[in-house]
Amino acid sequence: MDKKIIYEYDRRNRELFTQQIENNSGCIVNWAFFSKNDNNYQLPQGTKSLFIDISSLFHSEDRADIIIPLLEALFNATSDGAEIHYIVESQYAKTLSDYLYYRVEGIQSLEEKIGIELDEINNIVDIDNDKFNTIMSHFSYQLFGNQIFKDRFKEELIKYRFFNRIGCQPIFSVLICGASGIGKTEVARILHRELSPNEPVIKINFGNYSTQDALNSLIGSPRGYIGSSKGELTDKLQHSKSKVILIDEFEKAGKPVYNFFLQMLEDGRFTDSLGREYDLNKYIIVFTSNMSKENVGQYIPPELRSRFSCKFSFGLLSKDEKEAYIKYKLKQYSEQIMKSYGNICESDLENVVSIDVSKYQNIRDINNEIMRQLAQSLYDKIVDNNGEGS
Repeated sequence: MDKKIIYEYDRRNRELFTQQIENNSGCIVNWAFFSKNDNNYQLPQGTKSLFIDISSLFHSEDRADIIIPLLEALFNATSDGAEIHYIVESQYAKTLSDYLYYRVEGIQSLEEKIGIELDEINNIVDIDNDKFNTIMSHFSYQLFGNQIFKDRFKEELIKYRFFNRIGCQPIFSVLICGASGIGKTEVARILHRELSPNEPVIKINFGNYSTQDALNSLIGSPRGYIGSSKGELTDKLQHSKSKVILIDEFEKAGKPVYNFFLQMLEDGRFTDSLGREYDLNKYIIVFTSNMSKENVGQYIPPELRSRFSCKFSFGLLSKDEKEAYIKYKLKQYSEQIMKSYGNICESDLENVVSIDVSKYQNIRDINNEIMRQLAQSLYDKIVDNNGEGS
């Protein structure tokens, strides 16, 4: 009984490899289409290779005794004149290999096989040193206040880049505590923008979860569970190539979730409720919490605290730091406004914002006030020229 090579693929590269296969006289078909036609299918004239996608076999909770006979039949299929290959989404590759270990010779990358050029490096480990230093410079410029943290953060990332490359530290994790609106979540957002600006942000907010059911909400409910659903984390990992995860309001997670992250930070991987494994090697996970550093021990157990690569408590911004933030946001908004509205020029934006920073401790509130004053000053000019009746 001959064994087959299975080619796994990242579903986010679907458009790329489909185009490449078609350009090389290939054809992709779903396993259901192939099997229903019972060898009476008609391939496009000149087809040299046929790629049978068996991913949808694993989309539901079908039992192995149903899936295995279907796979056996597909593995015995023949096609006149076209070489047959079997492809599957990467998250199902291990399950497939486990089901038909006696028929699977190995799992290889479909993207590598057909020679498509993948996106540039999007993780903090594999970028070269020049790009790393550039990102750290941008990071320091865009994150206001907490200079000690920024210096320490860079040092810890340098250590992580070294040890990850020798297989000793799969994930970089940082726990940041402090009051709301002082830049904690910006740590993750800045890194995401620098590494994967065109990808969806991977953010989990435990303030939106019920403590009792938080773990199921995170990685999905077990099979047969009433109200079973996929997990938010697993779903977002499947739909984003970003290697930065933001975990917000972590103190609200609860013991089952703490135990989950305890194991995940140690192993660099986790298994969801359906048995699918996710490898988080080279990921950065930023955990944020509004609790003070004095209260960390009341929420997060010591064994989990010891797993974090870096722990820090953010302080409030000084007067000079808040004023620097206002200048930064005004420059950012000015560029966006002038680009979006042709009738707004630089002179229209001069001296339209005046803020007494002593009234604000929270930079989120400062940002809201900047936006309010800009809108108040420019709204009539924008409506008059781009208005509602045009």
